[in-house]
Amino acid sequence: MRNMDGNEVLALERTALEVRKDVVRMTGLSRAPSLGPSLSVVDIMTVLYFHTLSIRTEDPKWPERDRFVLSKSNACPALYAILARRGFFDREELWSFRRLGAMLQGTLDPKRTPGIDAPGGGPGTGLGIANGIALACRMETVPSRVFCLLGDRELNEGSIWESVLAASLFRLKNLTAIVEVNGAGTGAPQGAEDYKEMAGARFEAFGWRVLRTDGHCVRSLAEAFLEIAGVGEGPSVLLANTQWGKGVASAEKGRGRSMVPPSRERVENALLELEKAGKSLEEGSPDDR
Repeated sequence: MRNMDGNEVLALERTALEVRKDVVRMTGLSRAPSLGPSLSVVDIMTVLYFHTLSIRTEDPKWPERDRFVLSKSNACPALYAILARRGFFDREELWSFRRLGAMLQGTLDPKRTPGIDAPGGGPGTGLGIANGIALACRMETVPSRVFCLLGDRELNEGSIWESVLAASLFRLKNLTAIVEVNGAGTGAPQGAEDYKEMAGARFEAFGWRVLRTDGHCVRSLAEAFLEIAGVGEGPSVLLANTQWGKGVASAEKGRGRSMVPPSRERVENALLELEKAGKSLEEGSPDDR
């Protein structure tokens, strides 16, 4: 990995915008109540899959590949849209999301979907799975890194902190957790920034290296992943501030509304909004990024 120039930043921003459009279409066709949580993680996943991860689309099971575990499983539409754009499977598969017998189901399945490294599960289960993968890679002397994306609501689960402790005890320096912090699911009265500081202090107490960044700035995300790579003697965590439903005004208004299956009208309005955002994006200069 290396620092990006303005054209590379623009390319990632364009990709993230197209992924958001696909997520809107997927959730609209499937009537899936997962628009808000999917849109908030698009930028993080875009940087991972189009800049950071060492993977081979022609060989999804390449033993030395980097691994990605999506613990925030209700954001699976975003991961599917990313994998399709990356070339793991035909983009047409997106339009049958959640249909009986389709490749792409509401729960992640590595046996069914190319590019998926770990199954989906309940809140708080992903980091334990990531621990196991990271430990197995080290035992097999495979130079793979493991990234695990969690929602801030999952930090309320006791299993997460058991996994945090285990990762520290095993000194899993090939493991990076990414916690998207928007406060939408925490139930905490304080703001997202305060919650992020509290979460960071807890990870540090368990011996983790803690970094903080803007979860919607692709340059900042890329630089953070570059800083994390291969540094330290134990696991790292990146606390990324995000906006619930990022990019679609109706989804950004709050958790309740964006967890309702989007109507046809909402889908059409969201796509128009994203089209306008695309025009504004093209009007900017790469040198400004």
